[in-house]
Amino acid sequence: MLILADPGNLGVDPGDAEFNLDINNTTLAIDNIDFTLPFNLTNAGYFDMENLELNIEIALNYSHVDYPVPGVNTTRQIQIFTKSQNLGTIPKGTTRFFNFTGLFSDFSPYLASFPNFTTDVDWLRGPPAIEFYVNLTISLDYSIGLHSLTIGILNLFVAGFDSSELF
Repeated sequence: MLILADPGNLGVDPGDAEFNLDINNTTLAIDNIDFTLPFNLTNAGYFDMENLELNIEIALNYSHVDYPVPGVNTTRQIQIFTKSQNLGTIPKGTTRFFNFTGLFSDFSPYLASFPNFTTDVDWLRGPPAIEFYVNLTISLDYSIGLHSLTIGILNLFVAGFDSSELF
């Protein structure tokens, strides 16, 4: 468990992430959404980390106007992205640096679940009025494949936007 003994062995800083959300000022449709998340992983153990895989899920949190009935606003969190990436092997004693990216095409299957930014979002909430949270799951094989390990970081805030930043 030397890998987990030093928090610096897993370097994920949401402040280093670049998250872009472009909304059309006329139609309020999403023209683009993408992100880049740089991170590093140090293998401080005795064996190689093999079959290293990173899974990222992103959720949008907002206050939905008149939901579930008129006059009631409900905070909703909807999944808008999920992607896994195989990162290969990290030999013992080395640090590897990665960039995990999410492109507009990765978000496309979830675009129908996005709220209508004109009628559904309570822009008076916050700031920020809309928030993005991420779940990170790293899994790997260790000790010549004798052990499998999964590390999860849940509900990590990565970005927030107000109407002034989007329109």
